[in-house]
Amino acid sequence: MDDLRDLAQLRDELDRVDRQLVELVARRLEVVAEVGRAKAATDSPVRDLTRERAVLDGVVVLAEERGVSGDLVRRIFREIIGHAVDRQVAELTGTSARPLVVAFQGTEHAYSHLAARKLMAGRGQSATYEGRVSFADALGALLDGSCDLAFLPIENTTAGSINQVYDLLQASDVHVVGEETWRVDHCLAAVRDVALSGLTRVLSHPQGLEQCAAFLRTLPQAVPVTVFDTAEAMRAVAQEGDPTWAAIGSQEAADAHGLVVLRRGLADRAENWTRFLLLSRTPAAVPDRVPSKTSLVLVTRHEEGALLRCLQILSRSGHSMTKLESRPRPGSPFEYLFFLDFEGNVGDPATAAVVEELRAAALWLKVLGSYPAKVARADAGDDDALEAVLAPRPR
Repeated sequence: MDDLRDLAQLRDELDRVDRQLVELVARRLEVVAEVGRAKAATDSPVRDLTRERAVLDGVVVLAEERGVSGDLVRRIFREIIGHAVDRQVAELTGTSARPLVVAFQGTEHAYSHLAARKLMAGRGQSATYEGRVSFADALGALLDGSCDLAFLPIENTTAGSINQVYDLLQASDVHVVGEETWRVDHCLAAVRDVALSGLTRVLSHPQGLEQCAAFLRTLPQAVPVTVFDTAEAMRAVAQEGDPTWAAIGSQEAADAHGLVVLRRGLADRAENWTRFLLLSRTPAAVPDRVPSKTSLVLVTRHEEGALLRCLQILSRSGHSMTKLESRPRPGSPFEYLFFLDFEGNVGDPATAAVVEELRAAALWLKVLGSYPAKVARADAGDDDALEAVLAPRPR
């Protein structure tokens, strides 16, 4: 009985510490808001990368002095700092007074749902979330007015670009108004703790199966089964109740459906990030003080060096390109659309002038949107894999 009493006391102490941690995070955000108001009076930029780097380095030193993993503390503080920056940006750009409806592909607890919640919480925006069967259905809900925003994945550091979404972007009258990155941590879950050798089926979204291809090859007796969403895979396994079935998806989805996690960290690459875009029917104005990206799509002239000339326009102007993607041009064999992301805001006259110069050099150009950059190439302390999300990759 004494041992049980001691355990209860220790758990009570943990609960007190947890409450204190939450209170301290809330207090830090309050101070950040005060910092934002002080910056507004001086027209200082929202982000101070030198200051962020110093904070991260400082907390790592403190952690290691106390015998705590510096890597763990750095990751925690990156999230806190990122959330604080989002709040400052939201103060400048404004939020809707009413709850917004956000459409995404999948079901509750899918990675798209989790990342959308993160983005809207960072903006301090109240929202409800509606899962759709496909990317096209989510975008269609935006276009027909069934929702206010659509949230779609655009690329992953392991599986690469999501070409279907690129095709939808060029063909639809929508505007990119935000971005989010989400660290994908796939787990394998089943209805109870079973040996991996006993599994006969592994369910997941095609992207989830692709990102865990090396792990799946260690289960030759298990047949990969595609479903439209990782969270749906978890639900299906729970509903079936067969201990030889397992699903690949998020820890949150496994917990929500009462499944037992058999293995974590399944992705072929330990650092597995997905970048998402927030889409609207109307463009959003971004204040000059907010670090921004612009996304556009263009068709170059069918002549030697045409793409290079467009890239040189960006280079000469000092705008840093963060993404280059090619897609076949519908109805024009062997011609290509080029999707470009670069740091800059079309609300800035210098950036607007560059876009017009690109328009003159191209056969066709469409600005998809300027929006607050979630991560800049100059970001302090980013993981190599997260940097890879932003790096230009001609395809």
